[in-house]
Amino acid sequence: MKLVARTWIAAALVATCSITTAPAGEAEWKAEHDAGWNAYKEGRLDEAETRLRAAEKEARALGENDPRLATTLDHLAWVLSSEGKIAEAEPLAKSALAIREKAFGPEHPEVVLSLNTLASIYDLAGRPSEARPIYARCLATAEKVHGPEHPSVAADLDNLAAVDHVLGKSEEAEASYKRAIAIREKTAGGKPIDLAPTLHNLGTLYIEKEKYAEAEPLLRRALAIREQALGADHPDVASSLEALGWLYASQGKPAEAEPLLKRALALYEVDLGKDHPDVARCCSKMGRVCLTEDHPVEAEACCKRAVSIYEQIGNDPLDLATALEDYAAVLSKMGRASEAEKLVARARSLRESVPKSEAPKP
Repeated sequence: MKLVARTWIAAALVATCSITTAPAGEAEWKAEHDAGWNAYKEGRLDEAETRLRAAEKEARALGENDPRLATTLDHLAWVLSSEGKIAEAEPLAKSALAIREKAFGPEHPEVVLSLNTLASIYDLAGRPSEARPIYARCLATAEKVHGPEHPSVAADLDNLAAVDHVLGKSEEAEASYKRAIAIREKTAGGKPIDLAPTLHNLGTLYIEKEKYAEAEPLLRRALAIREQALGADHPDVASSLEALGWLYASQGKPAEAEPLLKRALALYEVDLGKDHPDVARCCSKMGRVCLTEDHPVEAEACCKRAVSIYEQIGNDPLDLATALEDYAAVLSKMGRASEAEKLVARARSLRESVPKSEAPKP
C-alpha cells in the first residue's frame, strides 16, 4: 500500500513541446490541438479527446512523419491514459516517439518528452518494470544535454526513484530521492512546491524501512510546503496528512494518528469523491488504527468500506489484497475466525495473480 507521489504529469504539462505560430494552411490543426490540450489541462477530458482526435486528422494531412503529428499523438496519449484507456494510449505514444526520433535524433528534448509519456503510461498502468528503463534513458539524456544539476534532471530522478520505490529497490530509490532534493535546493529560483513530492516520497520510504526519526521531518516539511502553496483543503495536503498519520500509526501512536487520518479522509471525500481509491486506502489505514485502539466496530466499518471501493473500481489487486488482510485482522479480533480465513485466502490468491516482475518486494 505504497503512497508514492508522482511528478510525471506535472512535468509533462510544464515541458510540452512548443508549437510555433502556424501558416494559414495549418490553422485548423493548431486551433483543434490548442483547444484540446487546454481542455486537458483544465480537466475536461471528453472535450480534450474530441478536439485532439480532430487535430490528429488535420496533422496526418501534413504528413505521417510530421513532428506536429507527433505532438498531437503525444498529447492525445496523455488524455487517453488519464481516461484509463491505456491500450489506446500506448500505440499513440510509441508512434509519437518514432516520429520524433526520426526527425530529431535520439537525444532531442522532444524525444525525451515522448519517452516520458510512454514511461508514464506504463507507470500509470501498473507496469513499473517496463517504465524503469525508459525513465533511466530520460535521466541519462537530461544529464548529457542539460548537465547533472538541471531541474529537469531532478524531475527524471523523481520518476526513476518512484518506480524503484514501487519495485522495492529501496536503496536505489533513496539515493535518487536525495539527489533530486539536493538539486532542487541548490537550483536558483527553485519553487518550494517542487520539493514537496520528493520529500513526501522519501519520508514514506523511510516509514517502510522503519526509519521513523528520519521520516518525520521530511513529511512535516512536505505538509507545511503544501499547506502554504496549495491551501489547507488541497488533495496533496490530504496525502501529506495521511502519510504523517501513518507514520504515527506505525510507531504505535494511534491517538496521534487518528485525527490526521480523519482529516485526510474528509479532504479526499470532498475533493475526489467517496468512491475514490485514495478514500479506500485511507479507510483501510483508519481501520488498522481503530483496531489498535480496540474499537472493532469502527475498524470493521472502515475496512469493509475500503474493500467495497476497491471491488467497485477494480483497481490494483495488491491494494484489494491489503484491504482484505486488514479486514481479516479485524474479524479475527472479533472472534470471527472462519470469515477471516476466507478473506486471507482471497488476498493470497490476488497476490499470487500478480506477475513476479511487477510485485514489490516485501
